[in-house]
Amino acid sequence: MKPVPKTGLLLLILCTQACIQHKTLVNFNEGPAFADQNIQAPPPLRLKPDDLIAVSIQTLDPVASAPFNAGIPATNAGNNNAGGANANTGSQNTQPGYLIDPNGYINLPLLGKIQAAGLSTAQLRDTIYAKANSRYLNEPIVNVRLLNFRFTVLGEVTHAGNFSFNGERLNVLEALGMAGDVTIYGNREDILIIRETNGQRLYGHLNLHQRDLFLSPFWYLQQNDLLYIAPTKNKIGATADQGTKILQWTFPIVTTISVLINLFR
Repeated sequence: MKPVPKTGLLLLILCTQACIQHKTLVNFNEGPAFADQNIQAPPPLRLKPDDLIAVSIQTLDPVASAPFNAGIPATNAGNNNAGGANANTGSQNTQPGYLIDPNGYINLPLLGKIQAAGLSTAQLRDTIYAKANSRYLNEPIVNVRLLNFRFTVLGEVTHAGNFSFNGERLNVLEALGMAGDVTIYGNREDILIIRETNGQRLYGHLNLHQRDLFLSPFWYLQQNDLLYIAPTKNKIGATADQGTKILQWTFPIVTTISVLINLFR
């Protein structure tokens, strides 16, 4: 084996101790090479208490379906017994939103209380259709949409905070993109995802370097997920007080001196 030059060894030590290595900033650089693969549909998102959903019921006779689509001011969003409210404060909407109560129900005009929690939007749509068809309307067109998909990103990202998403299918990279991506001081090897579902708190860990992270059950987010990106040790040099910074640089210097003593002894 060819010996490493002394000057090269010293530079390697200094860079290892004080610099952010390029490979730590690159995603998908570990594991088997990418290959085309079939995409399996993610499990459907399940509605939960405190979700706000839009319900639209239409027929060929707009007069007949009008009672099901009466717009309610958004200031009443918390009172789902009064009907519905849209997701934009202070505006009117002909497609009302309904807040799922703590027991998992929504209260629709004429149709009454309907169990929503635990169902997908497609299942809730079919349930509403079954209740409205024939009894009140003739083959209505029913649409159900989640209005308040929310998640939180904290830690080493450009813009930490709470975010809303207009849809039901959001993956981790899209969420990080909305937060401005991980900073150069973020630990890409351990993205922590905290999820509460069915009375349990679950913890997921994703490594952005691994090419198989798409297979993780935490690849797609759920409502109210929290993402945390911890800082790397290199963050100390940018935020620490003067004393800590001195210690940070003292360690590689002392290490270098020790290596020099051993080399030239």
